[in-house]
Amino acid sequence: MGSDYYSVASILAEETYVPVRLVHGCTGVGCIIDPSSDRPDLQPGARLDLPLWMVPLMAGRNMAQADLPVFYGNKMRRKMKAGAGCEDLRVRCPHYFTVATQLHAAMQASLTADEEFPAFVLNTFRKRYKELLTKAPQVESSLEASQIQTKLSSEEAQLFTAAAEASAAYQRWRSSGDSRPLTRTCSVKRKWAESSGEGDENAAANAAG
Repeated sequence: MGSDYYSVASILAEETYVPVRLVHGCTGVGCIIDPSSDRPDLQPGARLDLPLWMVPLMAGRNMAQADLPVFYGNKMRRKMKAGAGCEDLRVRCPHYFTVATQLHAAMQASLTADEEFPAFVLNTFRKRYKELLTKAPQVESSLEASQIQTKLSSEEAQLFTAAAEASAAYQRWRSSGDSRPLTRTCSVKRKWAESSGEGDENAAANAAG
């Protein structure tokens, strides 16, 4: 059982529909797995969209070949390269990076993997982290935070919230009065006490020897 088995985010990510091509076709279930079809049978080579949770199993059994959705396609890659922080991933795919990881694994199983895809996803995350997520400690109003969060995927939103909460906790600590730096005298005394303690321990060890 995987560590994400009970993860709500993982379950929601697996409900994302992705394009596939059937290798052998399907008999009697065409209307079930493809609601747009009016025929009970689907021919080999038929293209349809399936929820992500179905794709790895079918790809592993050579029943279907997975493909990349439009939000990972060449047009999207050009947009991300031009300005990754401008794109609204919540609208395009709320679980953008989780879906990418699972989809790439399924595409590898069906021998249709795009070898440039992992680098694109990693670079996208890095650029958006730099352009959006690093702003979390600097946000001064809930309106500003909301404007940034509306563009974030669920994975990015978790990081943004964690960074904002950590920054707020740090500011509370600074304002509590417990953050005063040690004076030079206190620092010297502490170092002297530590060195003296080590000297006493060494002397005791030598005497015992």
